[in-house]
Amino acid sequence: MSQSAALKCLDRYGFPLAGLTAAEQAVRTEAAAREIKLQDKWSRQTITWQPLSNTPPPSKLKQLVREGIPLSCRPALWYQLSGAAALRHTEPAEYYTSLASLGKVSSTENPELSLDLFRTFSNHLVLSSYKALEAVRRIVTAFGKRNQSVAYSQNINFVVAFLLVVMGTAKEEEVFWTLAALLERRLPASSVVEGSSGLNVEQRMFDVLVERKHPRLIEVFDRLECSLGGLTGEWFSRMFTTALPAETAARVWDCVMVEGPKVLFRAALSLIKMNEPALLNTCHSVQVSRILKWRVARTYQADMLLKIGFKSIGTLKTDMLHQLRIAQQAALSVEVAAHKKRLEDILCTNAAARASKTSGKSDNPLAKALGQCKGQSLPVPIHGYATSKLTTILESPIEMWGEDY
Repeated sequence: MSQSAALKCLDRYGFPLAGLTAAEQAVRTEAAAREIKLQDKWSRQTITWQPLSNTPPPSKLKQLVREGIPLSCRPALWYQLSGAAALRHTEPAEYYTSLASLGKVSSTENPELSLDLFRTFSNHLVLSSYKALEAVRRIVTAFGKRNQSVAYSQNINFVVAFLLVVMGTAKEEEVFWTLAALLERRLPASSVVEGSSGLNVEQRMFDVLVERKHPRLIEVFDRLECSLGGLTGEWFSRMFTTALPAETAARVWDCVMVEGPKVLFRAALSLIKMNEPALLNTCHSVQVSRILKWRVARTYQADMLLKIGFKSIGTLKTDMLHQLRIAQQAALSVEVAAHKKRLEDILCTNAAARASKTSGKSDNPLAKALGQCKGQSLPVPIHGYATSKLTTILESPIEMWGEDY
């Protein structure tokens, strides 16, 4: 294949396109043509809204962003609308350079990050280059140093890499500040920041919303014993960057920059609604998986996605989502505590049985002590077994504990 032919198989952000149908190509062509009109609209727009203030964005601005930000304008507008430009001025000029230690970040500092880098958009020509991977490493490292309470997660690599694609690898520092504004101000409680615990909460929230908006689908999922969370987790943890086509994901991000986390839930509910007829007719969980993966991956109709998300989903207020998040966090904490107690009971009982069997005496002091600790935390190692195993299990995600726990 010639170089020109290969380029035709890429979208406008350099991601591969897999065998577009005539209808899909027509949608993309129409979207590109609309940008000419949008560029004229944006050129006449003066933005006076202060993103870091408590003032909600003007309705006119929200409507314009929902219509779409032209590709050429997106880097500068994301930098401004996210609040990154304002946030940057709150720190010294050399702040990012000092955090990232440009050119001196050792791969041994975070070996997990080094391994994950090569799995981040490996099919993208630019992002798979050494230069781009090092830029991702520096930005992720700098963000981690700025937010030391945030545990590293591979998901943040995809968010950073997508920002680099959209804004340009030459604007590394602006990408860092856009990331900071996005995750610290717009999405502070998201699964990108809070890892598996945040994802569990967001999946619970999404399950509740789907049950309210699409009760018939929940019946189908229950009948097929299909977990919606297992199929849609990356929608939230990677902000649709690996689920939707890049050009469509960028349209969703346009709105996130201004309206925050509710946009992610509106987009997710919109995808469910767009595929509801097919989902209702499924007879096997594999079919559900294929629909929510392959059909979503070919969602080139960004206008339709956002129109349904904002016009056909119904009320989805920020305050309601906040209260729903609090409720699901509390419910998750109760479940974790219950699992922890059950694990402690099991491990104490097993350890007591082992000690009793070893001693051959029912009045063994160790066995009695272990029997008394049932339902309590284990403050000291017991032959190096119970405590270490308990710690390993409790630090693992709930869904990996298995049916025995």
